Amino acid sequence: MKITIGIASYNQQDFLPDSIESALNQTVSCEVICCNDGSTDNSLEIAKKYPIKIVDQVNKGLASARNSILMNATGDYIIFLDSDDILLPNCVEKILEIAKTNSNIDIISPSFKCFGKGDDTIILMPNPTIEDFKIGNRIGYCQAIKREALLEVGGYNPKMVWGAEDYDLTFDLLKRGKKLVTIPEVLWLYRTKENSMWTETAKHQEEFMNQI
Repeated sequence: MKITIGIASYNQQDFLPDSIESALNQTVSCEVICCNDGSTDNSLEIAKKYPIKIVDQVNKGLASARNSILMNATGDYIIFLDSDDILLPNCVEKILEIAKTNSNIDIISPSFKCFGKGDDTIILMPNPTIEDFKIGNRIGYCQAIKREALLEVGGYNPKMVWGAEDYDLTFDLLKRGKKLVTIPEVLWLYRTKENSMWTETAKHQEEFMNQI
């Protein structure tokens, strides 16, 4: 079973090396793809220093960058990682342990810990259903998703201009009966900053929920 780690990057030159190195330093070897989404800093040059696959495109937004990764990935599952976040070394190993127990699992979502401006530890609830997601998002964006399931739903929705494209994708997958399993163990680190895409998304919760 093969895993692809896909890193979408836009102007994150200060953090991108840590993200790429965390993908390359997994205890299980993976395909690593970085999509440079029209960065105007040195992100592309930084990515070229590593033994990874690079997709370079004009700026189209996070959803489109992740879809470009999807179209270039060869793994059975794809783990999407933002360019300022970090995978713990055993993340892929733990995900594979679960994936190999049941071929019908489509989404594997690990728990995570915040760092930077916050230090919260988020332990996910056991295997939430679509009804749980109607109340609020129950998982982090960083999850392993079957490539064939992603292709079936057409990937991420680029119309989610207010963010929450991962939340929208989860609804698309669960509505089609895809199986989600969570891991109650911290396997990745989520960087919190004063101003980030998450803080901007939070300002538009009503708009993106209406879209979903």
